[in-house]
Amino acid sequence: MAPRSHRQQLRFGSATALLWASLGGCNNPAYYQGAQTLRVSAADVAAAAEEGAANANPTIGAYVQGEYWLDFRNPTDAQLAALQPEGTMASEQTPWVKRDDLTVSVPWSLTNDGDAPLRAWVLLDGATEFYDYNPIAGFGAAGGEDEDEVQFPSLLGFTPRMVEPGATLEGEFREDDLREAMYDLDAITRFCAGPLAVLNHRHEADPIGTAEVPTDAEFAGAVMLRLTLGASAPATLRYSVRLRQSEGIIFDSARDDRRYEVEPELYVLPTTASAMVGGSTGAADTMAACEDGGSGG
Repeated sequence: MAPRSHRQQLRFGSATALLWASLGGCNNPAYYQGAQTLRVSAADVAAAAEEGAANANPTIGAYVQGEYWLDFRNPTDAQLAALQPEGTMASEQTPWVKRDDLTVSVPWSLTNDGDAPLRAWVLLDGATEFYDYNPIAGFGAAGGEDEDEVQFPSLLGFTPRMVEPGATLEGEFREDDLREAMYDLDAITRFCAGPLAVLNHRHEADPIGTAEVPTDAEFAGAVMLRLTLGASAPATLRYSVRLRQSEGIIFDSARDDRRYEVEPELYVLPTTASAMVGGSTGAADTMAACEDGGSGG
């Protein structure tokens, strides 16, 4: 996880790119969007081939990542204390930024910058106000390939894309995709759901691994989206974040003095064996990784 000062720079950098387009009337939706670019260069591909490279992942190869922080107004001390009483665990708390308050989509375009076909990945992960999930950069925490560590999938997009020379591929993480991703993110981090079971199934169709999730849970919404571009050759990813909500918690400089500043804990993935089962089985490693969040939640 980036240091606070660097994360603030990223946060306010993206905030300046946000475009406000009022649709008229305070009860009508508002849209925020900002264009961002990620590039994997020939130098990145060469560096990733070196042993122990920091920009390499065993599944997607050379990669770059970008964090897009969404701006929300700051709750009052009384509001936050009521939602998240001191001394309680994250699983016992209520999010200020709720999944049901947000409607998000991420359109993107992927361009092959070379003269040969390439294989690329466009992945989406991110953070709630409680936990940050980054399985691409986090690979190796459980021992790496020498320990047969499993590559946990991203929240969205864990499928390779083949792109012809000079071609551009258009795609989108739709609103329903992001809604499911927010469920998965909160379920595996705050409520000890089985990561592999949850990430590989839509919970409405198959609730495998979610027995530990309270039936009355209020799910946290994303405060940050992390896009990852992985590519076997030079490529460029351009994307926008579109956030729509009808009232309330999105930061408005005309109304709000402060943004909601959070430091989500980096979610530590469970061991391969415990990840193969749902949190409902009571696997100790799964429960510990979820409830501790790496450093206490």
